[in-house]
Amino acid sequence: MTSVALSFPFPPVDDVESFTRRVSPLLEARLREAVLDLPVQMGPIDDALRLAVGLEGRSGRRWRPILTLAAAQAVGGDVDVALDAAIAVELTHTASLALDDLPCMDDSLRRRGEPATHRLIGPAGAILVAIGLLGRAAEFLGRSHDGGEQAREWGDCFGFAGMAGGQAVDISTGGGCTGAARRLYRGKTTALAAFALAAGARAGGADPDTLELLRRFGRDVGWAYQLVDDAEDLAEDRAAGRKPGGRRPLRQGARLLDRALGSLQDAPGITPEGALLLDALASEVVRLPSAVSLDGRTASC
Repeated sequence: MTSVALSFPFPPVDDVESFTRRVSPLLEARLREAVLDLPVQMGPIDDALRLAVGLEGRSGRRWRPILTLAAAQAVGGDVDVALDAAIAVELTHTASLALDDLPCMDDSLRRRGEPATHRLIGPAGAILVAIGLLGRAAEFLGRSHDGGEQAREWGDCFGFAGMAGGQAVDISTGGGCTGAARRLYRGKTTALAAFALAAGARAGGADPDTLELLRRFGRDVGWAYQLVDDAEDLAEDRAAGRKPGGRRPLRQGARLLDRALGSLQDAPGITPEGALLLDALASEVVRLPSAVSLDGRTASC
C-alpha cells in the first residue's frame, strides 16, 4: 500500500476549520487506499463500497476520525501515527450504517441523500460490504501504534459490549429500558465516539489516566450528539403534525457537552492547545441551537 506523505506535527491549532482543512486531505487519500487497494474486483459491490465510504461525494462530516487525529495531537503526539486508527474508526462507522439501514434493522431507503447500500446491491451485498469494511478496519488497527491493544478495544467497541449490543437492546426493547440495559443501548451511539478519542490518544502515547478521561469525553460527546439529533427529529415531527417536540433531549445534550468540555480544563496529559482544539471540535460536532446554553439552564427550544 502506498504511503501518504505527511508534514506533522502541526503548530498549535484551536480553529476547527483550519485543523479540518489540514487533516481532511490525508484522511480522504488514505480512505481511497483502503477502499480501492483491494486484491480483486467485485463488480457492483465495488461501486456500492465507494459510495458507502463516501468517495463519490456523500462522505458525511467525518467527525469521528477527525477527533481521533485531534486526540493524538492533544496529548502531544504526532497526528500521522494516529492516521491508521482514524481510518479504522471511519470504516467501522460506515459498516454500522450499512447494517443499520437493512430491511431487518431500520429499513432505511436512503443514506445521505442517496440510495442505501442494500437498495443498490441487495441485503446480502450490504452485509458483505459491512463485513469487508470491518475486516479492513482490523487490518488498519493491526498496523497502528500499539495495534494489539487498539484491536482489543475495537472489539469491545463494535461487539456485544458496545455497538452490536446496543443495537440488540434496541431491537428487543425499542430503547425502552433502564439501568445496565439502558447504558448498553446508548453504546450503539457512544461506543465508537469513545473509541475514536481513546484510539487517537493511545496512538499519541497518552498515559492510562488520560486515555480514560478522553474515552469518557468521547462517550459524552457521542451521546450529546445523539440527543441533539433526536431533538431535531422531534421538531420535524411536530412541524409535520405527527407528535409534539420536546425540550428534554436538547437540555440533556447541553449538560453532557458541558460536562465533556469541563473535563478538559487543566487536565493532566492534555496540552492547553489540544484542549482548545477538542473543545472547539466537540462544540461543532454537537451543534447546539443558539437558544440553548451549554449548561442547559436557558434552553428555550
